[in-house]
Amino acid sequence: MPLRNLFVVAVFLLVAAEARSAEPIDPRNPREGLFSDEWGEVHMAGGKVGYIHATMTRKGNLIDTRTFTKMVVGRAQQAVTIQTTASTTETLAGVPVEFMQEMDASMMKTTMRGTIEAGRVTIVQSQYGMEQTHAFDFPSGALMAWGLFRESLLKGFEPGTHYTSLVYSPELRLDGPVTAVTTIGNLETFDHAGKPRRGRRVDLKMQAPMGTLDMVSWVDDTGRPIKFVVPMPGLGDIVIVMTDQASALEDFVAPELFMTTVIKANRSFKPGATRRITYRIRAKHPGVDLTEIPTTGMQTPRRIEDGSIELVVTRQEHVPSATRAKATVDKEDLAEYLDANLMINTADPKLIELAKKAAGKTENAYVLGDKLRRFVSDYVTTKSLNVGFATASETSRTREGDCSEHGVLLAALGRIHGLPSRVAVGVAYVPSFGGQKDVFGYHLWTQFHIDGQWIDFDAALRESRCSPTRIAFATSSLKNTGLADLSLPLLSKIGAIDIDIIEVDESPQ
Repeated sequence: MPLRNLFVVAVFLLVAAEARSAEPIDPRNPREGLFSDEWGEVHMAGGKVGYIHATMTRKGNLIDTRTFTKMVVGRAQQAVTIQTTASTTETLAGVPVEFMQEMDASMMKTTMRGTIEAGRVTIVQSQYGMEQTHAFDFPSGALMAWGLFRESLLKGFEPGTHYTSLVYSPELRLDGPVTAVTTIGNLETFDHAGKPRRGRRVDLKMQAPMGTLDMVSWVDDTGRPIKFVVPMPGLGDIVIVMTDQASALEDFVAPELFMTTVIKANRSFKPGATRRITYRIRAKHPGVDLTEIPTTGMQTPRRIEDGSIELVVTRQEHVPSATRAKATVDKEDLAEYLDANLMINTADPKLIELAKKAAGKTENAYVLGDKLRRFVSDYVTTKSLNVGFATASETSRTREGDCSEHGVLLAALGRIHGLPSRVAVGVAYVPSFGGQKDVFGYHLWTQFHIDGQWIDFDAALRESRCSPTRIAFATSSLKNTGLADLSLPLLSKIGAIDIDIIEVDESPQ
């Protein structure tokens, strides 16, 4: 699930960075027509996985940017093709006017179009001929691709230059800005396609709601980019090397990324017989933030002096409790867990049809959650890793996908029945996967708000009273948080943590 979102972020970072051109670009008055046309190779896991093509064009008082990327990555020996197209229209002064994103990492493309006018941004998201419209206050002074590039040229590349920008990045957040912090460093020697090269170092830090993204680039004396690196602890860097068109389009490979990121368990489990597990989570690399691991209905984290996290995960009961506080549900607090969004279109007739078919006249919320979970577990008939991250509408029609598709579809059916829902991203134990035994693999599942707390349901692993053999790194309603932002808590930990099992309670249920 997270890999596709990662490349969406990489695309934005490239577009937001300095543009390449055969001649210097005047940030106040670039020449008419196409003034920047750049190609890059995308490398990951030691091999070339795809390419990127970015252009900037002036049309009178407007600047159009356009970026297309294509990559092929391996997920448990299945090749997944990921294509994205992103464009912006901005004024010469860098004021955003409109933008478009088209993402194709599943069976059906999803498209987002936005217009900015009178301090408001109106976003129309479409799939299967259905549209959803959302409007927000546009953050004053926020920049997009041309504006951020223009600002970088105006600030210059003198060593020690440091500045902060507000950026509107739909990949990371729809309803507000993210912060970009740029720092200009010294001349450095770095590897460029196997040869040493000199360039000025530029560090860019994107601070999103659910985490931070860092990028390092090197530019020449005119500010033209040479190389970009998005560090990913444990997984390896995403590297974009600027090149010519012919080299960019040359054949690339699909390195296996999914199986290289599983985490070995130090014992086996019987998930159905396990009541409680105490874990110790340790960072393998500096800079891995473990403090963001959330408290949920199932899990309680405790920070240890050495920087590790002790995490107690307990199977939840599925009966109303007389001792549990039954506070009145605050509809405003839970509104985002009931509302429609791009991933969960609760107005889709197909989803409404499935929700009715799945639940019948069930009134008890626990029984309803179980019925919906069982329905989704059986309804998704093609259990496949070759789907990137499909919407609930798409899965309802294709009946194909992995944990992401199961989890999002289940969340949608719950909302249609009035069950507030969100998704959890983290890891889950599997006895055997891809030829490896006793591993934790990266996973997504569903939580319903029942009886005053969030209750876990996992359609992909066919669990309603979920085993404690799972750890949530983050939760999301999928509202206004971009898919890339949802992946940050996972991406920061892929290959970068160890999980030790300290204590297991297998007492009778």
